Amino acid sequence: MSAQKPTAAAPVRADAQRNAERVLAAARRAVAAHGLEVSFHEIAREAGVGVGTVYRRYPEREQLMAAVLRDILGELTATARRALEAEGAWDGFVLLFGDLTLRSAQNAGLSSSLGQHGGPAIAAQRRQLLDLARLVVERAQGAGSLRRDLTWQDVLQLTQAATASGCALGLEPAPARSRQTTLAVLLDGLRTDAR
Repeated sequence: MSAQKPTAAAPVRADAQRNAERVLAAARRAVAAHGLEVSFHEIAREAGVGVGTVYRRYPEREQLMAAVLRDILGELTATARRALEAEGAWDGFVLLFGDLTLRSAQNAGLSSSLGQHGGPAIAAQRRQLLDLARLVVERAQGAGSLRRDLTWQDVLQLTQAATASGCALGLEPAPARSRQTTLAVLLDGLRTDAR
């Protein structure tokens, strides 16, 4: 009797792969709009698939939320690496600061939820991003283009200022154009060299 050959894992069908990508993209949009507690039904509706498709791909809610966080953190980490490789330290800082601001505006409750979802893998990815962000800030400070009287943590906290959605003295929340203006003012305030 001959020994049986191990069977190779079946390749993922093209439509199943497309559905998985649609579910993840829809989950990101739904999380951005509603936070990490968004329902699988909302995600399925956003993806244009049945809720069973979402559950088949991500049987546990934690798996889907970890995939969303992994995706977002992966993009931010790639931006931080590009920022470190930028020719000018200030240009690299502006790239990262702007992207962090944009992602904060796009993803409701992301920062406050990082410690609650994804376990050790997400925690390690978050630490890697923070280490890179620190290096970007310190590089700009070392080049003399970014204020030195702030810690790198202070600087990262300021990314939230351009995305604040609360009302000031009864004013409506700022539209995207106002966020861009706020971002420009913040960057001007952080820069040390004269224009």
